[in-house]
Amino acid sequence: MIGRIIGNRYEIIEKIGGGGMSNVYKAKCNVLNRFVAIKILRDELTQDSEFVDKFKQESLSAASLTHPNIVNIYDTGIEDEIYYIVMEYVKGETLKNYIKRKTRLSESEAVKISRQVAEALKHAHQNNIVHRDIKPHNILLTEDGTAKVTDFGIARASTSSTINNTSNVIGSVHYFSPEQARGGYVDEKSDIYSLGIVMYEMITGTLPFDADNHISVAMKQIQEKPIPPSKRAGNIKISKNYEDIIMKCLEKHQSFRFQNTDELLKKLDALNGNNENEKEEREIIDSPTIEIPALNKVEENVINIDLIDENSNKAFRSFFSSDAEDEKDEKNDNNNNKRITIAAIISALVIAVIGGIIVFKSFLYIPEVPVPDLLGRSEEEAEKLIEDLGLTFKVSKREYSNEYDEGHVMEQSVDEGTKVKENYPVEVVISKGKKEIIVPNLLGRYAIEVGSILNNAGLLEGEAREENSDTYLAGQIIDQFPEANTPAKENDKVSYVVSIGPKIIYVKMPNVLNLNLETAKLSIIQSGLSVGQINEEPSEEIAEGLVMRQSVEAEQEVEQGTPIWLTLSSGKPQVEEEEPVEPIPEEGVFPLAISLPKDKDKVAIVIQRIAQDGREVVYSEEVDTTEGSILVNVKGSGTGIFEIYIDNELYDRVEITFE
Repeated sequence: MIGRIIGNRYEIIEKIGGGGMSNVYKAKCNVLNRFVAIKILRDELTQDSEFVDKFKQESLSAASLTHPNIVNIYDTGIEDEIYYIVMEYVKGETLKNYIKRKTRLSESEAVKISRQVAEALKHAHQNNIVHRDIKPHNILLTEDGTAKVTDFGIARASTSSTINNTSNVIGSVHYFSPEQARGGYVDEKSDIYSLGIVMYEMITGTLPFDADNHISVAMKQIQEKPIPPSKRAGNIKISKNYEDIIMKCLEKHQSFRFQNTDELLKKLDALNGNNENEKEEREIIDSPTIEIPALNKVEENVINIDLIDENSNKAFRSFFSSDAEDEKDEKNDNNNNKRITIAAIISALVIAVIGGIIVFKSFLYIPEVPVPDLLGRSEEEAEKLIEDLGLTFKVSKREYSNEYDEGHVMEQSVDEGTKVKENYPVEVVISKGKKEIIVPNLLGRYAIEVGSILNNAGLLEGEAREENSDTYLAGQIIDQFPEANTPAKENDKVSYVVSIGPKIIYVKMPNVLNLNLETAKLSIIQSGLSVGQINEEPSEEIAEGLVMRQSVEAEQEVEQGTPIWLTLSSGKPQVEEEEPVEPIPEEGVFPLAISLPKDKDKVAIVIQRIAQDGREVVYSEEVDTTEGSILVNVKGSGTGIFEIYIDNELYDRVEITFE
């Protein structure tokens, strides 16, 4: 595949990964001048409709998702029996390799990655997609530490019937949930369980469940409770809160886990110091912007009542602060009378001002009116009713509804009975009536697409049958009931027929042994088969040019059109004269005695043979000195010189003649 250009734009550069179903290559997009990753279905699986369907399922599932923590799908297609998916090229490594390289992760790093994967799952779940195969192998880490979820090969739409309806359990046994192991109901909480195992492995470096075979692991997933991470994390400290999050994710029963990723994300956020109460308080303080009726610019005539109250208070205090000596002084009677008169005048003035302010404020009061019930009323009736109350009528949007007739109010922004000021805006949603549903055309579409197509049209899947077809490929829809472009009601069922390819015809293999090539070919073709590769081999029994072997035995039934390989005899094998081999002289043995030092417990003995072209080590051992000496049998022929070394020091040099 290296150097090949797919789709007239993607030039394959190198292989960067692979699995049991596909290989992944790095490629360059010659149109957008960027690097991409291309996943290509293995050649041997292109004829297997099950694997082809899974491969197409991955492109359909992931292509509908756009999120910074999900690997983006750019393109998909088929070219010369090559099924491929073009996706974002992520420069980095899998989380599995990252864990292996670091043994285990710190809690802060594990929480960061856990949160990013949870965000990716939240986006997938909001789009009604359950991944079903969350594991470190399917999580990529970029160079800046961003986690990206990939491989939606076995993802499924989240519906009330999301069940492993196959004899094979789907998923990775060390990471899938108990309900997956049982082949039961699978939903978003199944992904949360798998994420819990990933979190467990990140913080401990080990899996919660392991055994000698997959069946035993699956049984542990169903029956056993995991050992708390804190007891397997070694020197890594795990907070009680993070451990509680992991253990709740790994609850056996779905209802005991986090019910959705929002709950999980709130708990993970709390580990980083986020206070939910403070967040709620901020949301209360930051109230939405609303329209406030004008106050007719009365600010210019407002009187500062606080200033009046302060001056009045000073006047009264000044009046009543006279001491007893002034009151007893008969000469100041006239002054006292004047003070009384002034106090009376000021009191009357204060009372008048306060009364004036109360009357003035009454002009500023805007009465409140209760909002009426608008649901089910026509748009014209609702508008008149609102405007007659002095409020503002506004249509925010129009939507289809099975409950409300066209042109009638189906939602209102302010509940019935709520009191609001004059001119307050009341927004409503107007019904467009029941949505007209037309049965979509399914012919030629693949069976894995039917669910999403019908769901988008407001319809349900009906009965599915399989039939042979010479026109449609295996997995494509060849008929449907009711027919396309006919009207239907919401949640009506659409049945369809799936192609299983052309009908297979079997024929008997003829016997072509001992026939010449042309006669054998004619017999094979007349039987409805085809001629495959022709080989030649020598034979003592079969004459040259005749068939000595056929790839399928005679009378065996095989599929029509199967290529048959033939092996022809090339005649008797030629006998080559063997050249005489000069006899190799036999080697002799010479016993060589070596005395061992007494001041050491063990020594290294090395014996080297000296030759013109170099040295050859004939003996090298570490020996015990308790015996005092050792006897080494040296092999050789003729005469040779040997050097003996004890602990890398020359002990002796001898010349030996072998007999």
